[in-house]
Amino acid sequence: MTTSVTTFRNEFTDKLLNFLWGQWCQMGVAGSSNRKTPWINDPEPILAFTTEVARHDARMFDEVLDWLVTNGSWINTQRLSTIVKRDKVGDSAVVGAIASWMSEQDKSMKWRGLTRRMVSEAKAPNSALFNAQPGGVAMVSEELDPHFQRYGLQRGPIRIRRMTKLVNMKDPTNVMFKSRAAFGIGIRADVMAYLVTTAGGHARQIAGILGYNHMRVTEVLADMAEAGMVTAHSVGRTRHYRVERMQWRDLLMSEQSQVLRWVNWRSLTRGLSAIWRGVRELDDTRTDAYVFSSRMRKAMQAARDDLQNSGIDFAIEDDQSYLAEAYTPVFVRDISGVMESLLR
Repeated sequence: MTTSVTTFRNEFTDKLLNFLWGQWCQMGVAGSSNRKTPWINDPEPILAFTTEVARHDARMFDEVLDWLVTNGSWINTQRLSTIVKRDKVGDSAVVGAIASWMSEQDKSMKWRGLTRRMVSEAKAPNSALFNAQPGGVAMVSEELDPHFQRYGLQRGPIRIRRMTKLVNMKDPTNVMFKSRAAFGIGIRADVMAYLVTTAGGHARQIAGILGYNHMRVTEVLADMAEAGMVTAHSVGRTRHYRVERMQWRDLLMSEQSQVLRWVNWRSLTRGLSAIWRGVRELDDTRTDAYVFSSRMRKAMQAARDDLQNSGIDFAIEDDQSYLAEAYTPVFVRDISGVMESLLR
């Protein structure tokens, strides 16, 4: 390999963290990123993915905690739980620890419920929350946070800066938040946000993208159609639902807002997680060119469909044409292209 495993891992980690910083700053986290992405934010998949990646950036991790204190009321904890368990995105023990800590900041029952759902996911005792390198243990103070200890994670006291802004509902990238403000935190709001930013779809398709039970989504769409909020027509055996997008965009986004792309964040974070975990599991001392190529081929095979179904136009080559180490430069080029698309 012309690039060492350590160098590749560090560069990939830095780009992922940079990408996540940009998304969180658009949602109100205090930070220096001014990047404006051409797609909407979906808070639960982003939060789930952050619980794993931000273990390598303590500042980001605690700024997200700061954001949750200010804006956590907009989080659908039931959906977050579903994404973590069904999609295998994020670190379930970290999610449980955050929920336990949030149950003291926010007295609503939703965080306590998430705490109970994640309690069986605790790690072995004495795992450091923040790790600089795979398998490495970060130093922590003698005083440990009890919420994270409950989940087998060691970290020092949490000190919130109260620098987070309220979610900017006028920013069209935050249409899911504005929809929740209008329709409540649940299926109806998220379905409407999806319909406003896409050409619509059928109930099973929408349920799969959002992570809800398709029968409940069917009921919600039928109710919205009866109320005249959406229109429905038959496509074969299915009912296709859509909204008058310009009418609803004026209400939920803004009259002057640019057209934003819907990104399937569940697919995107599943794909990125497969690559991330493959890269983090590499042992620097035992990884030669063949092992690197083999492991990264396996990771990309697990990630390819999700990345290509995310709604972002990633160019990913078929690995079957490249034998053994010949795949390495293809993989590196493809990942560079993926991150370039996310960071542009």
